[in-house]
Amino acid sequence: MQIQRLVDLEDYEFDTLLVTYNHKDRLSIELGKVSEIFGILKDDGLVGGSKVYGLRGKDFSYQGQPYYNLIFIGIPENASPRKYQLQFGAAIKEARKLKGRHLLMTAIGEDISFWLSSAMKGILLGDYSFDKYHFDKQDKPEITLGILTGIDQASFKKEEQYSRMMAKAVICARDLTNEPANVMTPSALADAAKGICDKYNIKFTALGKDDCQALGMNAFLSVARGSKQSPKLIVMEYNGRATDDEKIALVGKGLCYDSGGYNLKSPQAMKGMHTDMAGAAAVIAAMGAIAEAKLGINVTAIIPACENLISGKAMKLGDIVQSMNGKYIEIGNTDAEGRLTLADGITYAIRECGASTVIDVATLTGACHVALGDRYTGVFSNSDDLTGKLVQASILAGENIWRLPLGGDEYADLNKSTAADLFNASRKCGAISAARFLNEFVEQKPWIHMDIAGTAESDADTQIYTEGATGVAAMTLYELVKIMEKPYKSY
Repeated sequence: MQIQRLVDLEDYEFDTLLVTYNHKDRLSIELGKVSEIFGILKDDGLVGGSKVYGLRGKDFSYQGQPYYNLIFIGIPENASPRKYQLQFGAAIKEARKLKGRHLLMTAIGEDISFWLSSAMKGILLGDYSFDKYHFDKQDKPEITLGILTGIDQASFKKEEQYSRMMAKAVICARDLTNEPANVMTPSALADAAKGICDKYNIKFTALGKDDCQALGMNAFLSVARGSKQSPKLIVMEYNGRATDDEKIALVGKGLCYDSGGYNLKSPQAMKGMHTDMAGAAAVIAAMGAIAEAKLGINVTAIIPACENLISGKAMKLGDIVQSMNGKYIEIGNTDAEGRLTLADGITYAIRECGASTVIDVATLTGACHVALGDRYTGVFSNSDDLTGKLVQASILAGENIWRLPLGGDEYADLNKSTAADLFNASRKCGAISAARFLNEFVEQKPWIHMDIAGTAESDADTQIYTEGATGVAAMTLYELVKIMEKPYKSY
């Protein structure tokens, strides 16, 4: 999509006009009889509040000439960056329906920088589609977006570049997650990560089964045992501040397919399990954005990638495995596999990479999906300070999060086992017990767990979402790392 800054309309021919309106029905632009049309639509209940409504130009005329397409976009008072994303995402979908090719909007007034990048992100994300495997697909006509504004060229370019970078990260995560499991194997995921590392000069390592075995990563390998696909521990090391000892670790769950193992999922539940690596996709995409922006901070991504399938070698209920940090785990449910891979991934991040802060992202529990639905990511943490930074990051990114409790001593026995140090599948408090399980491996480091089980996918083509992967957490991770970036010292 082409985006260009306009200072007048002399050299820009548009066919679709994007008009925002606020709670007082004040319109952002009034060409021709736009106000009159808005009033008629409001009387019919088609606009008002936060509604987004498009009207095809050929359906009406002005002074005997066909009128341009009109898309009215409701922006509530004190709208958040997320709301701007959602509304403009809906607007670009309306524009596609109306076959608009040359769009015009205005960015005039106060606080433009607050919302302009969010609007551009919404438009770029709302126009996403994954049609790689449609034989008879037709290329979508390119859209040109003209923005009439008084912002100087340098400031506008900065906002555009940032918006494109964020949208590119989300789209990268969506593309990786949407790939079917016969394509996106652990090895293929490693190749994708390597491609980003090569592009942005990030150090890349992929450990195989023997390497992981030598490190004692038996929890991770127990999940991988049932598949013929070789497991990969993907490591991406970005050193933006070589003189700094602090290092952030982003750990992403990389289950390229999850059948549930011997706790076999139902056919309906198994259908979308190629997306169980959405956490890994978010981490990989965020690393690309971090390196592209050349943030002055050290960040390492750790992705335990494998498949959870059934075979004569697959883990069984009642098995006891020793994790990389030495703790023994009793397997009470083979479908509670993500926490096993993450446990060793977190230990590797701390002990082998020297991580001082750990953030893990995972499609971990159906319980979190039930609790928060598909628009809020569940967050658990042992650090109020780190969580506060994540809240700031999520607001900037326009992604909803909600902190849930670890429970302290109240839930001390959730993962208790009589046969081993830990049980991997408590029968109650599903999201909390999974988070508490991971907390056993963070070794007192500041840590956040993001459960994206509900937010990783959309079941509808709406707003900034297309049916399938959402790419959630990629933007929030970038914004969090940026917030944690320290200013350079001059000596």
